[in-house]
Amino acid sequence: MSVQWDGLTDRGTFGDHYLEERDRFADRARDADWNGVFEELGEHPEWVNVPRPGNRSGFTALHQAAWHGAEFAVVSRLIAHGGWRTQRTRDGRRAVDIARERGHTHLLDLLEPVAVRRLPAPEAALERHFHALLRDRTGRCFDQVEHLLPPLSPLTEGPAVRIVFTVVGMMGGFTYRLGEDHLHVHGHSRMDADAGQFYRVTPEGWSAL
Repeated sequence: MSVQWDGLTDRGTFGDHYLEERDRFADRARDADWNGVFEELGEHPEWVNVPRPGNRSGFTALHQAAWHGAEFAVVSRLIAHGGWRTQRTRDGRRAVDIARERGHTHLLDLLEPVAVRRLPAPEAALERHFHALLRDRTGRCFDQVEHLLPPLSPLTEGPAVRIVFTVVGMMGGFTYRLGEDHLHVHGHSRMDADAGQFYRVTPEGWSAL
């Protein structure tokens, strides 16, 4: 299953119907309506790590669960759905940090990130080259619409995490995952006459395949 990284900060880039659906999902997480949250995830499992459209706070459902001190079973279920324990809010907090601040000690062990896979070291260089690839391959898209570029840490949270990053103006985006010793990136657009373009990113740089 692919999950979504939503880095858009302008609510005006979303259609009205999609905006309404995403706001409803965010409202349910904010209000600790966990039955409603899981109902939405049943229809849209790729939304498990998306914040409210506009990304003002960057709170996902897992961050909201940490803030509310949700039951252990609720948080376990969000993680089972693919909720990222490494994901940070706009001010840099992970879910475990929020739970600790709020005194929800029953969640601390569960929310502590666990690395199932390792990124090719050094991690900072890999992410820097990944972001350079995104900037190079999207032309002026990032100049015209602000996009928060995705971190790579969520890729460590499962054996086969695959993330989709949609880019406004590209009519598509990028899907990326970890290979054995590199980052595998697939650039795709609805305008492509073929399968799109594939790239390899290592701590030394990136190249087209």
